[in-house]
Amino acid sequence: MNHSGGPLWHARAWRRQGAWGGTCNHIRQWLEQIQPTSRQLVIIGASAGWMMPSPWLQRFDKVTTFDIDRWAAPLFRWRHGPALKRSGTQLHCGTVDALAELQALLAAHADAAVLFDNVLGQLRFMHVSLDQTASCLDMIKRHLVGREWGSLHDAYSGAVRHTGRVLERVVTFQSLKQDGAVQMVSGDAGVPIDPGLAPFASQLEAEGEWLDHLTSEVFPAGTTVHHIAWHYSRHYCHWLQAGWVKSKSRAGRQ
Repeated sequence: MNHSGGPLWHARAWRRQGAWGGTCNHIRQWLEQIQPTSRQLVIIGASAGWMMPSPWLQRFDKVTTFDIDRWAAPLFRWRHGPALKRSGTQLHCGTVDALAELQALLAAHADAAVLFDNVLGQLRFMHVSLDQTASCLDMIKRHLVGREWGSLHDAYSGAVRHTGRVLERVVTFQSLKQDGAVQMVSGDAGVPIDPGLAPFASQLEAEGEWLDHLTSEVFPAGTTVHHIAWHYSRHYCHWLQAGWVKSKSRAGRQ
């Protein structure tokens, strides 16, 4: 299921703002814990920023967004432009394929922190094979070595029990991505689950086989990862992962 852009996605996101409020609140809480060293931010896959809080964006002197969806830029300006104008934050929106031009983009914005906004989990839909998806993710990680960057993305997605209760609560879970291999077990959802996250998987009330978005190894070892439930609809849930990676220069000073 790829609902990452286009008029139908934006219409749904606008209608579901109330239902997705709990997830948006957890995303806001995660972002509020981040203290970026850079005064500039590049957002890749920004869409309209439907689930992103304007106050966090106002921390930056300059925000640059990239999304190939032609609806994304005008809607992002509509949603966040007035707040950014009040804070004096420059806003630039582009439609270039940022993933295809990632190396050049990073060089052009050498001093900016980078946020992948619900895009890395979509890569498995953009390649013919899973090997190609894994190769693309590895390439992205190599380009980001030494940079300050973060990502919010799908880890898994699938059906949830038809109780109607899951929409009334949003669950979140925090873990530390350790060095070395992680022992994996089969969870209730039929996908590999870190044993430490089993309670989170259980709370999602998953049923059937869930889709693995191949992003569980995106963050470097030692990254604090926030796991957030996003009930996309009454019967379908996305397991989001959110993490922020410090630049090498900052890590060396601590």
